[in-house]
Amino acid sequence: MGEEVKFTGLINIPPHIADRMHEIDWTGGMLNLSYFLGLVSKQDANDLAPSMRPLTRKEQLEIVWKLSPPERLVELQLTPEKLDHWVDIAGSLIECGKTYEPASSVSVLDVFYAIPLRGSKEDWLNKQLKPWAGYSRAEPSYTDVPGQHYTLMDFDHVPGFQKIFRARLEARGL
Repeated sequence: MGEEVKFTGLINIPPHIADRMHEIDWTGGMLNLSYFLGLVSKQDANDLAPSMRPLTRKEQLEIVWKLSPPERLVELQLTPEKLDHWVDIAGSLIECGKTYEPASSVSVLDVFYAIPLRGSKEDWLNKQLKPWAGYSRAEPSYTDVPGQHYTLMDFDHVPGFQKIFRARLEARGL
């Protein structure tokens, strides 16, 4: 107790997420995860949602499974059961977010941001992420990172993200 936390990093998430989490139903969460994992394209995820909603959970998972690139399933060592479990975990995180409201503050925050799901990067930073300042006793650092929300830690972007992240840790004396 009483020890200083020298680093709190936030990766492309605003302080107030409850409203957005209430917009995501089971189908939307499953398709977001499937897109994030590279099982379907963003366009497929958007196009499939309306027609999938009336289907059972099992039927929805079967559709995504059939659309998924076999090599990606092997790479992720996914089975239909494991995908279902991942969807449960993602759904639990969405449920947690529905009641999340930040409270208190930390000594300083480091906010990493990428191209947002909607709108411009400038609006994302200024309107959604800058409110983190209210939860940081010192001026937060806002670091632009390559990629989009769902790709900033993919195979193409993680090497660059890792370098940027390490630089922020070093800047904090860690």
